[in-house]
Amino acid sequence: MKPFIKILIITILVSILIFSCTSPQKLLEKGNYYDAVLLSIQKLKKNSNNQKARETLIQAYPLALENLLDKLENNKLVQPQFINSYAAYTYEDLNKIYENIQRSPVAKQVIQNPEKFYAQLEKVKPLAAEEQYRAGMEQLAIGNRENAKQAYYYFQDADAFVNNYKDVSKKLEQSYNLALLHVVTDFKPVHSQMYSLSAVSFYNEIRNNLIQIGQKNFIKFYSINEASKANLKNPDQLLEINFEDFVVGETHTNEYIENMQKDSVKTGQVTLDNGSKKDVYGKVKAKVVIYQIEVISRGLVRLQITQNEAKHILLNQSFPGEYVWFNKWGSYNGDKRALNIEQLDICQNIEIAPPPPQQMFFGFTKPILSQLGRKLEYFYMDY
Repeated sequence: MKPFIKILIITILVSILIFSCTSPQKLLEKGNYYDAVLLSIQKLKKNSNNQKARETLIQAYPLALENLLDKLENNKLVQPQFINSYAAYTYEDLNKIYENIQRSPVAKQVIQNPEKFYAQLEKVKPLAAEEQYRAGMEQLAIGNRENAKQAYYYFQDADAFVNNYKDVSKKLEQSYNLALLHVVTDFKPVHSQMYSLSAVSFYNEIRNNLIQIGQKNFIKFYSINEASKANLKNPDQLLEINFEDFVVGETHTNEYIENMQKDSVKTGQVTLDNGSKKDVYGKVKAKVVIYQIEVISRGLVRLQITQNEAKHILLNQSFPGEYVWFNKWGSYNGDKRALNIEQLDICQNIEIAPPPPQQMFFGFTKPILSQLGRKLEYFYMDY
């Protein structure tokens, strides 16, 4: 069974989607009386003269109440273990209708005596909390990780119904710790005979990704030092990341020479016998030399996740990345009017030195970071 808090979140998201792409009348026709009421009230808040929304609210309100109250009886047969829990959420829905009407002057005119169910809700909440607490204890008694996760959700719902119900805070901590997957991370240092390189920034980004993954799931990631301090002798998994192959600063240089010429270019003026001036057109020429330097850095990062006790490899994958830095500059001899726009721009450039190796190293790791982050999030999605 899904946790009630998750059901509530899903219900809210579905309601937002429904509200954004339909009308109260269509919801009423489809038998979705609850949403038809809420959307009618929303429409009336925007336009108090919306006659269709008024009419829909009049029709949908009694049907919504009848439908929700019927659910109270039906759930007793469908979910006998959680009769009070489902009743609490039904009363929440009934009270939401009441509250939305109370907050809308127009809706209050249309529905003059809306029903409220606060007393019923307060009566059933402790019973619902006990149902959830009892279900959590049953799951906790089984003892494995998956049941501990389910127990945690049940204790969460018990606490939502009645804050600090019994010793629920201790049970939340207990079930969470039993549900945790303990993963030790081993990030291998970078070794290079040519350069002094550091993967600290890269690994810090990975750690941030793992923190976010752990917050969404029942997972705790440890560095080797953290695992040692915590006396974690038998972690569930070992996650290793290693720069298995890389090159920084593979340089390619090229020189291009072009002889350019352009016809019908104004080259001067002559004075005619009558004293007037006439433009003279001719051919202009120039020799252009273009220099290009391209510096390529690329590498492979390997990710391996091993089930520690069984030494079974769960994931073994390499991720490629590349960063290319280049610069073009040039010079010319002759008439610059023979050059095209691109050549003129290049000739205005100057030769500049490539970035330092550490910067190029970080450059090729950026696309690897995004690949690794997606893979780790997908891998741990079901944990």
